[in-house]
Amino acid sequence: MTTPLNESLIKGFSILKLFSKERPEISTSVVVQELGMNTATAHRFLVTLEETGALVSRQRGRYSLGLHMVALGRTAELTNPLAAIVQPVIEDISTELRESVMACRLNRDGAVCIAAAIANRPITVNISVGEVLELHSSAQGKVWLASMSDEEVRAILKELPLKNFNSNTVTDIDALCEEIRVVRSQGYALNQGEREEDIAAVAVPVKNKDGKTILSFSVFGMVSRFDQELIERAKTQLFIAASKATLALS
Repeated sequence: MTTPLNESLIKGFSILKLFSKERPEISTSVVVQELGMNTATAHRFLVTLEETGALVSRQRGRYSLGLHMVALGRTAELTNPLAAIVQPVIEDISTELRESVMACRLNRDGAVCIAAAIANRPITVNISVGEVLELHSSAQGKVWLASMSDEEVRAILKELPLKNFNSNTVTDIDALCEEIRVVRSQGYALNQGEREEDIAAVAVPVKNKDGKTILSFSVFGMVSRFDQELIERAKTQLFIAASKATLALS
């Protein structure tokens, strides 16, 4: 028999997921509008989360993440066994290519960064552990979509809010499905300014011994530096790193 889920806990985490770098504060009205709760229920959840230390209210009716959440996030970073295994692998690639590298896992919101190695150069691109990359507009996301069947990809794209970041972003579902088929065939994905106009990336899947994608690696940096030579070098390094990671995680 399947263990029933705690719906209140799920709702509480749904509220916590409303926070982002772009929205460090929320109010009762945000919870009501985006999660469909009534005002009394939304307020009760926010007050309860404040009582636990997950949220803090420095201005009446406005809530931000509390220090307890910051501490938990740091603990998750330090104790994540996958991150500990892949960190030296991606650092080697970053040193070799002088570009930033990250590893991601998949969750319901997209590809989530679990480890990053930032390039040691004057102008570079940074990313924080925990940052989520959209499936349709990032190389990491496309790699994860390519691990699914055509039917699954189409169903997911229909459910997602396909945000149009700029003129490079592809939001047409048919075009995206065709691109994912190419990614699946060639074994890697590219992003050339589709999420942020100045940022490019190359990504590959990391598979377990059974062929299931369990992680994704990508090299990313300024579009101006991502010529064909760098893309080929990045692909080579990423494929080697993915093989090493598969062995380490087996």
